[in-house]
Amino acid sequence: MAKHRAPRYVRTKKALSRVPVAAGATAVGLGVLSSPAQAGTAAPAAAPVTVAEQPSTAPGGEYTVARGDTVAKIAAAHGQSWRDLYERNVGIIGGNPDLITPGQVLVVSGTEQAAPAPAAPAPSAGSAAPVAALTGTALAKITNSAGGVQPHAQAAANTVVANVPGVAGITIGGTRASATDPKGHPSGRALDYMVMSNAALGQAIAQYHVANWDALGVEYVIWQQKILTSPGGAWKAMENRGSATANHMDHVHVNYRG
Repeated sequence: MAKHRAPRYVRTKKALSRVPVAAGATAVGLGVLSSPAQAGTAAPAAAPVTVAEQPSTAPGGEYTVARGDTVAKIAAAHGQSWRDLYERNVGIIGGNPDLITPGQVLVVSGTEQAAPAPAAPAPSAGSAAPVAALTGTALAKITNSAGGVQPHAQAAANTVVANVPGVAGITIGGTRASATDPKGHPSGRALDYMVMSNAALGQAIAQYHVANWDALGVEYVIWQQKILTSPGGAWKAMENRGSATANHMDHVHVNYRG
């Protein structure tokens, strides 16, 4: 007499991803569920479950980011430039327009800027904990003379003002045409945090950028005649340029990645 086989079950496997994705990133995978097999027969393979690539835009002019999306792709689908879409949603996306997260809700129409995501809790006294995203409760006032700074530089300054006590009360220099480095102040990628004689505040600003290097999109920092080009590197002495300001003794210069 043939032996009866016990029904076999295949457990559901789910892989959920909430990490930032860039163009070309792998999609979220979902497992499948099969029904119990009939006695004496093998369970047939279930068809793969697919996830919709492009969720439809909500009636209120909002769009939910799906896997495989990029800022440029979403902007093109809604008849606008990537920069317009990014600037409207910089508080949601953060400082790097190449990194968006599935599930983020972006505003795709209108002139109002989307409300930023809730700010991360302030770090405890004496610490400089990395921020989760470039969001802040304050708007940094930047002095420009050659157009506005890049959106990611503005977002970084907002975060510094929101998280480093004292920065809201200082002058932050932005664009100017007279700078020698075309990829710095003229391009809107550089900021000068003018601490003047408050060296302790300058040190706090410099340390905060080092602790949050990637989140803030830092390219390099200059402070007190020294330059740092990576968070794990060493500060290197610079040549004497002849004055306290030229030697960055009264301000922290930060170049953000373009």
